[in-house]
Amino acid sequence: MNCYSNNYNKYGNYVCQNPRFDVFMNEIPVSNEYGFIELQVTKDLGREVATGALLTIYVNHNGDQIPVAKLNITQHPTLIRLPIAHPSGTLVRGAEYYFTPYNLTIENEGYYRIATQNIRLFPNITASFFYNLNRIIPGEYNREEITIIPPHPRDQT
Repeated sequence: MNCYSNNYNKYGNYVCQNPRFDVFMNEIPVSNEYGFIELQVTKDLGREVATGALLTIYVNHNGDQIPVAKLNITQHPTLIRLPIAHPSGTLVRGAEYYFTPYNLTIENEGYYRIATQNIRLFPNITASFFYNLNRIIPGEYNREEITIIPPHPRDQT
């Protein structure tokens, strides 16, 4: 077992007391896997695919929004592969590993802006989002659509 002492806890389970093992168990488990965001973006109440809309994906780092991906939507649906823990973003402690929450914006001229905050990705899982861009109504500004996904109670920053 490569342990320095043989101990059993009160439940009869073996407990390894190797100081090197404890150091390993206290390291930060950063996921090196990838997750996916699938976007379906339409405009005019779903009658038209929003090709040409600008998609920007951000991570938060010390209160600053850092863009990590920027692309024009050219296909429907659009699939984006992102690391679970982005090197430019702030790490959040989850139950099994640390991860980085993502934010995204979708903009198109003549349409209200769409924003989604705190997107959490999981290893090898696709998170799907459906959006519809709404035309700007003259005289009614600042009607952007903002969705904030709440964090899970067990996650810690």
